[in-house]
Amino acid sequence: MISLLRHFKVKDNSKKWLNSNEFNQWAKDYDTFELEFKAINLANNIDKFYVSSQNRAIKTADFLNINYEVSNLLVEVPIEAFIDTKLKFPKWFWLLIGRLLWFFNLTKSENKNETTKRVETFISTIDLNSNVLIVSHGFFMMQFIKRLRFLGFEGNIPLKLKNSTIYNISKKENIK
Repeated sequence: MISLLRHFKVKDNSKKWLNSNEFNQWAKDYDTFELEFKAINLANNIDKFYVSSQNRAIKTADFLNINYEVSNLLVEVPIEAFIDTKLKFPKWFWLLIGRLLWFFNLTKSENKNETTKRVETFISTIDLNSNVLIVSHGFFMMQFIKRLRFLGFEGNIPLKLKNSTIYNISKKENIK
């Protein structure tokens, strides 16, 4: 079984309306913001823990006091402003357009094809028949889950992954 944990919620008190430079700076700073720590009950049968190399995922794993392996393959899909402008837009708008451009492989940073290759590379490094817990990030985890489903995994996974919640996905024949 593969268990997925989206890192603890980030305390983001930054401005809601940003120009392109402010948005790009916010995207860089996001990983350094404080987290809302929360007790989580982990299953005792986890064979291996994998954690994104980004600060918020590592802080989550450290709080849970687990022995983990760090992987750069589990980092969040990067995002940046789609246009250089002094005009201010809400954060959600910058994020939405950035992800749409990613979907159509039109981003300057990592595109959809590159993210898919990164997911496949990580999957090839783990034992899909063992019990693993992965601490990562929302958008990346959705791409990871999509690939696992293609490989015959099932699980009750919502469209929007909540922070601090463990989601389980297993091979169809292993689901009870």
